[in-house]
Amino acid sequence: MRSKGLLRATIAALVALSAACYHDSTTSTGGKPLTRIRLTDSPFPFDSVKSVNIFVDSIDASEETDTTGINGQQWTTVAAPHKVFNLLAFQQGTTAFLGESELSAGQYKAIRMVIDANQSSILWNSGLPATVNWQDWGGTGKVTLYALVEAPVAVGTAGAEIVIDFDVGRSFLYNYYGTTGFVLLPWLRAVNAAATGAIEGTVTTNYTGPVLPVKNANITVYRINDVLGPGAGAAALIVAATGHSDSTGHYRIAFLRPGSYVVEAEQPDSPFLSVKTVPNVVVSLGLTTQLPLPIAAAGGGGPFINISGPTSVGVGGQIALRAAVGGLGGVPIAFPVMTWTSTDTSIATVSGAVDSGLVTGRKQGFVSIVVSATVLATPVSDTVLIQVLPSPAPVASVVVTPPSATVAVNDSVYFTATVKDSLGNTLGNQPVSWFVSDTTVVRLFPYGQYALIRPRKTGSVTLQATSSGKTGSSIITVQ
Repeated sequence: MRSKGLLRATIAALVALSAACYHDSTTSTGGKPLTRIRLTDSPFPFDSVKSVNIFVDSIDASEETDTTGINGQQWTTVAAPHKVFNLLAFQQGTTAFLGESELSAGQYKAIRMVIDANQSSILWNSGLPATVNWQDWGGTGKVTLYALVEAPVAVGTAGAEIVIDFDVGRSFLYNYYGTTGFVLLPWLRAVNAAATGAIEGTVTTNYTGPVLPVKNANITVYRINDVLGPGAGAAALIVAATGHSDSTGHYRIAFLRPGSYVVEAEQPDSPFLSVKTVPNVVVSLGLTTQLPLPIAAAGGGGPFINISGPTSVGVGGQIALRAAVGGLGGVPIAFPVMTWTSTDTSIATVSGAVDSGLVTGRKQGFVSIVVSATVLATPVSDTVLIQVLPSPAPVASVVVTPPSATVAVNDSVYFTATVKDSLGNTLGNQPVSWFVSDTTVVRLFPYGQYALIRPRKTGSVTLQATSSGKTGSSIITVQ
């Protein structure tokens, strides 16, 4: 029988976290390895916000994916800081030490963070509090946030260092549903720091002649769906992490699993700059890949029209897109005449005022927003695909399709995880973790809400998909 781990309630100052394996110099009373918890984030995109303060009650871990308790699943509390943390302080790979506890060696498939919404807040630069919908469905003030676990967090005899990467920019969305406040749609992931690497560099542009840093550029790191491949374009890209450049143009995206990525840099407020995309960026274990990101002028020096800005909005909410038109030599045209249109006004409408377009979500779906103009007597246009998401609701179930499959060795099959609310409505913008019961029988390739399996040998396994503590499964038989 396993005894309950010993919790050491230790809080340390902000420090840079190395990706080395953690060895504690202190001997624990029970002889179990110590597991530390740290917190980091991807940057928050709103310059008008002073702080994003979350009161963390606890961080818990489990070796099971079924978090309903039906199968006797147990949570182990790893840290219980009972303290407020300003997420905006943890950028460029900086972390806060939340605590540590003895934790039995094993593969941990579920990590959760419990926060107290009543002691959490978002403050404007003026110091005034913003309105926040914390998604406190139970009305208790205690909100459980489940981390995306892309691979089981391995805790060995020497312990481990688990990093909770809280993506503020994707998690707190302003006026997303037309409520003139923030709504929490949590995106956080849990990784073993010792199993990661990083990417860093400087974003620059020579748009005005000399090379200058670009601040507040959005940095997005994508994983590639290895099956669809680069030829599938955007359909093959899955967001792994986000970040932004500071006032010197520097950025750092830390705690990435080793592999090949696509890195993208965009200054959303400067549509006269192109999007910089770098494929095949390799992240190695324990190392930092240096990647400078020079952003060129849009249009490559010739006439152009270019849209920048967010690509999703909730039903009833609004987002602003920016557009620029360039003429001879790619020089932007002041006060250009543009036409903004929506390809399906039942999903979203757009109203354009010169170089800005205000998109309003009307119902769930995808829609293209098109901006067009005439440059040197030649029509030009640019298009952006916008996803409109339904109103937020708690996750009630996860359905894996197909529910079962019989395949042969060396074959492959795709599975889809559909996340639903209590009324059976499909919920978008939900992180999904995938696991198989025996990796010696099949190999698993997770891609967001999709997963691919490739059988290795005959046998039977269970494939599980987990989102917000709810799990769906499929039985796979390999012949």
